[in-house]
Amino acid sequence: MPLLSAIREIRQKQYAPVYVLHGPESFLAEEFLSLARREMIDPDFSDLNISVYDCTETSLSDILQDAETLPFMGEHRLVIARQAYFLTGSKPPSKVESDPDALLGYMQNPPAYTSLILQTEAEKLDERKKLVKTLQQKAKVIPFMYLKDGDLYAWIERQADKYRASIQRPQSMKLVERVGSELRLLDKEIEKLAIFVGEGGTITDQIIEDLAARTLEQDVFALIEQVASGRLDRALRMLYDSMKTGEEPIKLLSLFARQFRMLLQVRQLAPRGYSQQQMAGMIKMHPYAVKKAMEQARHFSEDSLKKLLLILAEDDFRMKSGQVDKRLALELFITRAYEERSRTSR
Repeated sequence: MPLLSAIREIRQKQYAPVYVLHGPESFLAEEFLSLARREMIDPDFSDLNISVYDCTETSLSDILQDAETLPFMGEHRLVIARQAYFLTGSKPPSKVESDPDALLGYMQNPPAYTSLILQTEAEKLDERKKLVKTLQQKAKVIPFMYLKDGDLYAWIERQADKYRASIQRPQSMKLVERVGSELRLLDKEIEKLAIFVGEGGTITDQIIEDLAARTLEQDVFALIEQVASGRLDRALRMLYDSMKTGEEPIKLLSLFARQFRMLLQVRQLAPRGYSQQQMAGMIKMHPYAVKKAMEQARHFSEDSLKKLLLILAEDDFRMKSGQVDKRLALELFITRAYEERSRTSR
């Protein structure tokens, strides 16, 4: 079920007896759970009618027993069961027993006065299981996947509207390039920018440039983007700026290694026909980061990326053992990366 449709139904007081939330985008899932708490339960009696469980610590039978309990001094009850591993193909992380038959029995006639929410951060449910098939037929199943491209930019625009400001598509794209695609961080930045422009104001390129915080990871990402684009002077200037702020060179080196490792991974996976979404799941990165990594990796051969990772490993040892000046090592690495890029482009 689409998330926006589920939100609309809840706001219209159309509560489903059972919801299944799955997917890695935890920020959106938490927002949905907050909405459910606000809309379904009288705040004066929330302590009495909201229960939150961890399925790795509490048996499913005990959770369902709570769900069958009548609400106290209210009209509705909300039971949230996190870490619902029994809906996936993963093995139980603890000795707590989960009885799928108990939930199957519950699904035959779930009480209308309770909304049971089962949540897992797994990208996919195990559709081979009878329980999952039953839930797909009778429950509201809502995926929470990482947002990318148009969906991500549209979300930014809705968040700006939520904070009573506006942002256009080019500026949404610029904000993602500067801050990254992690929704929790983006939300904080949008709120800050909206407060600055004031109610009804517009978030512009200059305001993003002046006020939006760039994470160290994004700084490294942008620096390597300059190398991949053949702009060595800008890359070195960004390196100097990072060190002026007191960033530890060894930390910068580890982030270089992380980024070039991702470039190598997408360089190896892309020719095999994997989609960006599939690659993101395989290397545990956001699809937007994978998309940008694919663009950067085109400027390096597989051999060049392996060579650069070897240099990074050697530099890490030499830095930690005091055999080389840390700043000089970083400068030389950026120069070598540029040379490898130039050699590949010939």
